[in-house]
Amino acid sequence: MIRVGSGKITLVLICATLFVGIAATPLWAQIDMGGVAGTVKDSAGAVIQGAKITLTNEATQVAQTVQSSSSGSYVFTAVPVGTYTLKADAPGFKTYVDTGIQIHIQNIVTADVPLVPGSVNQQVTVTSAVPLLQAQDATLGQTVPTQQINDLPLNGRNWLSLTQLSAGTYTGPGSSPSNPSDLYANGVNDNQVDYRLNGIDNNIDVFQTGANGQNGNVAPVPDAMQEFKLQAGDNSAEFGQFTGAVVNAVVKSGTNHLNGDLWEYLRNEALNANDYFFNQHGVPRQKYRQNQWGGTIGGPVIIPGLYNGKDKTFFFFDYQHTGITQAAQFTETIPTSGMRSSNFTNLQDLITGNKGSNTDGLGRIFSFGTVLDPATTRSVAAHAVDPVSGFTNTSSSTVYVRDPFYTGGSVAGIKDFTGLTSQLNIIPQGRIDPNAVKLLQLLPAPNAIVPGGLHNNYFLTPPATSTTNQYDVRIDENISPKDLVFGVFSRSVLNIASYQPFPGVAGGALGSDWRG
Repeated sequence: MIRVGSGKITLVLICATLFVGIAATPLWAQIDMGGVAGTVKDSAGAVIQGAKITLTNEATQVAQTVQSSSSGSYVFTAVPVGTYTLKADAPGFKTYVDTGIQIHIQNIVTADVPLVPGSVNQQVTVTSAVPLLQAQDATLGQTVPTQQINDLPLNGRNWLSLTQLSAGTYTGPGSSPSNPSDLYANGVNDNQVDYRLNGIDNNIDVFQTGANGQNGNVAPVPDAMQEFKLQAGDNSAEFGQFTGAVVNAVVKSGTNHLNGDLWEYLRNEALNANDYFFNQHGVPRQKYRQNQWGGTIGGPVIIPGLYNGKDKTFFFFDYQHTGITQAAQFTETIPTSGMRSSNFTNLQDLITGNKGSNTDGLGRIFSFGTVLDPATTRSVAAHAVDPVSGFTNTSSSTVYVRDPFYTGGSVAGIKDFTGLTSQLNIIPQGRIDPNAVKLLQLLPAPNAIVPGGLHNNYFLTPPATSTTNQYDVRIDENISPKDLVFGVFSRSVLNIASYQPFPGVAGGALGSDWRG
């Protein structure tokens, strides 16, 4: 596996192909492929040795050939997903042809061959109208083919949302139909779901995110998907890395016929209701644009006058652009107009914008929002008289008290400050840090009308934009009836424009920034 930016290259290397070609024993561990197995018998039930069995992909005409063993059995391993025709020939028997055999991911179908005595020039043809029995392993799961992927509604065109069609799966908090992250299966943690694409690990980097297995690193567009299988239990050894389900997907390959499609999906605010908070602040319905357009094309590799790849070399390419523009929203609490006009020396809005009161250790009553002077902090021992206020600490332990910023003179003898708002919260200019004042002056004026004018007095709806460009390229090469090689390159790039609750310099100095 070679990573390029946020994309991924998946190559089935030629050396691996050569290894398979010289291996003496067939291997079942083909993560993104299937197989066909069966027994060749005559009409009396006797096994037939040496029958020539040919399995042909109906879309590409790529064929594989094996012979039945002494026990009459045969097996095809590493069969790419698709529809196949099985043909059997043996001396003294009619040719047997079985069409429409469906091969799916991690699915090894059983197709027994009943030969009938006769001439090889005669032919018996059957059609596999129903899926054939898989008797080779006990894997449990649900396959979602290309037709369902394209026919079922997909919010955001993310086919991973269809994983929830399988029993025992659900998505966790924070997921949405267009972003079905945190998939849970079989009652285990979400980081125990294994994502595979074209047989290769497609999990997010554990060192980057801290959670392996969450969502797919690359999710090709639905039109590019041949099928995927959610393997929910009794998985074979090659999936021993995770204890939950396996999302096993494969991208389409080209065929002998040039095929493709174009699409555009769009959404806008025309049929949307206005947001609750927009209505609350008198803001009209905001702009919403979501455009997803692209296309696919696949077929044989043909270079006029140089190369004709029919029945041999195939390509598939897909591309999708996704652009989303919508209004973000921020509800913030910022300094009031009174605070700003007084150069942040008058903080009486903190009292008028609050309700209720509190009592200190000497029994003095203060309105919520009253600013106490830290320079007046002092301790008053149990049952002692405070020399500043003249009140006694009636408790059995030492208390610590502070006096408010009070412009009416001495605080001695004042028990209740709740009616003295006009004389409270006036901060001497010398007590305020001029650097903090400069920063606070960067903030805009309040623009939201709220009771009291203190909390949630600023509302902004900046535009939030994101753009995703993604594509996949696949090349399949039929080297010989025993050797197939393919390569897939997938890339997805997401750009998100940062936005802030505060305009200008204040956005970077006092706001938060997130970009991806």
